[in-house]
Amino acid sequence: MSKDNNISSLDIEKFFDGELNKNERTRFEEKVETDAWFARKVRDHHQIRKDLTIQGNRYRIIDDMDEIHLKEFGGIPYLKVNSPEENCTEKDSLDLLGDKNAKTNPFQSTGKFVSVKIFYTGIGVAASLAALITLGSVWVAKQKEHQEVHVNSGYQDLVMEESGEGKDTNNKARKLRTIDKSIPGLSKTYVATAFAIAKNGYFITNNHVVQDCKSLKLKVKGGVGGWLEYDARVLLNDTLTDLAMVQIVDSNFMELGILPFTFSSKSVMMGQDVYTLGYPKKDIVMEPGTLSSTTGLMGDTTAYQLAMSLNSGNSGGPIFNTKGEVVAVVKGKHNGKEGTGYAVRADYMLELIQKYEAANDVVLKKPKYNQIQYKSRVKQISHIRQFVFLVEAEK
Repeated sequence: MSKDNNISSLDIEKFFDGELNKNERTRFEEKVETDAWFARKVRDHHQIRKDLTIQGNRYRIIDDMDEIHLKEFGGIPYLKVNSPEENCTEKDSLDLLGDKNAKTNPFQSTGKFVSVKIFYTGIGVAASLAALITLGSVWVAKQKEHQEVHVNSGYQDLVMEESGEGKDTNNKARKLRTIDKSIPGLSKTYVATAFAIAKNGYFITNNHVVQDCKSLKLKVKGGVGGWLEYDARVLLNDTLTDLAMVQIVDSNFMELGILPFTFSSKSVMMGQDVYTLGYPKKDIVMEPGTLSSTTGLMGDTTAYQLAMSLNSGNSGGPIFNTKGEVVAVVKGKHNGKEGTGYAVRADYMLELIQKYEAANDVVLKKPKYNQIQYKSRVKQISHIRQFVFLVEAEK
């Protein structure tokens, strides 16, 4: 078996086929438990096996039907469309598949005819094979897609340059970030959103918000209207899903109260109402929407597509369902489609949390009970908003 840091698809295949020895299987299962990215790879591989099995079974059924047809009628015909006036002749009516030397037409001599069902059964063989090839091609393409940034795709992340409050300055911010790297000493502050996942100062946001930041602050409005500001650090990030976990590391920070919401790993149904809280301006904003697709941009299975008006500053914001459960994390929008946004599924967020807990042998003080599932949206928001923070990342 390959080393743990370089486990190949062949090793994964051996795992599912039961070909690993006891020690190899133990190391494999430990990696699944501790490495969220690898766990996703194994799960995707398992799904591919299931899909291929389904296609294989379908192919075998069609093959059996072909054999039955061959025994019964002598072959699967290719049909030639004749006008109603034309008579069916030996030469132009039917060519038999599987009997190239046949000179007579058994259908003509016996008076039998080919049904549409039998005809499409033959077509199904080629279609199934095409589907199998296509499935494999899509899987290979998806592996490459996960490792590439969406270039010229219309995708736009939702961080905001601090001086651009209330404006969609994402393109400007991207240019400035590029310039920053080439001019020593020049830095900019970018604003986005984060939300608490545990009462002792752990938060989730997007990787693109905090990646390569020189300093990080989390802020929230206090009881008298002023801002409470805390220093924070990046604990863990995942470029594949664009998620990051950050922690407040400030002596002035007191534990948050018990989080009133929980996290749901269940898939959200298309058409379900959702909403988000975030900071597209220097005050928290609620934005309602609907889940419009169970996949993200270019079929990204780690994300949902939302019918929701999102702006720079919304990156990292939580997506809640009507029960007040976090079902996704905002990460971007589509430039060419106004009102189209994208959010990372909550199960990937939970994998990131589990990865951190396993690597550090800790258990975060996550919420256990949903206290707002039966409350109206207005009351849900009044409870939730104190746990959604503004992020300031200096780069």
